[in-house]
Amino acid sequence: MSRRSVLAPLAALVAILAIVLAACSSSASQAPALTDPKEILTKTATSLADVKTVEMTGSFNGSVKADQLGNIDLSTMTLSAAMDVPNKKAKVSLDAPTLMGTKLDALLLDQTAYYKVAGPLAMMLNASADKWTKAPVPDASTNPAGDVTDPQAAVTQLNDALSKLPAPVKQADEKCGDQDCYHVTLTLTQDAMKAIDPTASVNGDVTIDVWSRKSDYRPAKIAISATSPDMGTFGATFDLKYDVPVSVDAPAADQVVNP
Repeated sequence: MSRRSVLAPLAALVAILAIVLAACSSSASQAPALTDPKEILTKTATSLADVKTVEMTGSFNGSVKADQLGNIDLSTMTLSAAMDVPNKKAKVSLDAPTLMGTKLDALLLDQTAYYKVAGPLAMMLNASADKWTKAPVPDASTNPAGDVTDPQAAVTQLNDALSKLPAPVKQADEKCGDQDCYHVTLTLTQDAMKAIDPTASVNGDVTIDVWSRKSDYRPAKIAISATSPDMGTFGATFDLKYDVPVSVDAPAADQVVNP
């Protein structure tokens, strides 16, 4: 299984969520009980339309077989991120000590990004570990997601995407911290992924679990796991919180360099 084939299903879901986030409307004020797993996933995506701030933490497990690097232990990797949606601000921090000491910190302020990188990625990105590298961000108007302003269109696109995937399965309801949550599992076998994209080089299976809060359908946790004879067995879990304080400021001028 190639990295592209492993990440393609997740990238598709992220793209769908980006489309929904571009919709200019609020979700319904009530949250009726749901039983259909496909409807739960649709409601989960559309619930993000009125999100103001979100905080995410990620943990990883397993190991990945990499050419010339051997097995890379992912269990020491951590990810944290936060986003202020109305003000177009975000920050991300990735710490991957077992990946040759890789560490990435990034800030986004509207159409400007700043990042610091330590490890092998620093040379690839022409970045420094000591100072922030400044770079422009393409205008959202050049992105198809930026053209979507109709919430119903976003729902239609999501349902179309789900219709091309294997049927999701509703698991038993669970607790997510102090929240009652739905739990839906989407399993993508290598045959299913080849059916979606016949050109993909696939050798393994991917499972995506989504826990959605019953109160407002927002995703509380997302877990992704993959098994491949080529790359190994590995996964990631992301926990999300909403309506939290998010502070993102540009670095001081003397701490910024241009690429």
